[in-house]
Amino acid sequence: MGFFRAYKKIDGAVNRGYARWGKWLWGALILPVVVYLGWSVWAAVWGPPSGPVTLIIHSEIDRPILGFSVNGVAGSNAFAYGGGGATCCGSISGDKAEVIWTLSTTRAQYDAGLRKETRKVTIPLPKREWGENYLHTYFLPDDNVYLWWSTGFNSPSADDIVAQVAQKQRQNVH
Repeated sequence: MGFFRAYKKIDGAVNRGYARWGKWLWGALILPVVVYLGWSVWAAVWGPPSGPVTLIIHSEIDRPILGFSVNGVAGSNAFAYGGGGATCCGSISGDKAEVIWTLSTTRAQYDAGLRKETRKVTIPLPKREWGENYLHTYFLPDDNVYLWWSTGFNSPSADDIVAQVAQKQRQNVH
């Protein structure tokens, strides 16, 4: 009978503790769930845009691009002076974009002595708005790279981009 008497004392102590501390115990267990759900609602309604990005390449240079990446998210390749493709899906965020690309050669360029080379540039990442899930990457002459967010595959013409970059360069000189 000693065992049952000890069990009854322990059971009574546990029940008294639960009656006193039960609400705090359940509050501590539920609090992380409520915080996570609250954060999820905030991020979905008021938070910054996030999620998968489709990378689209536009090449306006005289060498083929064997591949590129923006902040570690890989993009596709492109022919010299145009062509290109899109790759999905990666997450790109931050204030800066590190763009790394590998230049290949055409047969004539290879015969002239050009070889494959990798280039890298760090530029400001444009501000992303809600619904803008397509990052257009324009490769321009003289290792100029231009990034532009859009809501689809629509994009400005390469001539407009070249004119904008030239205008910015002129403004920086003055």
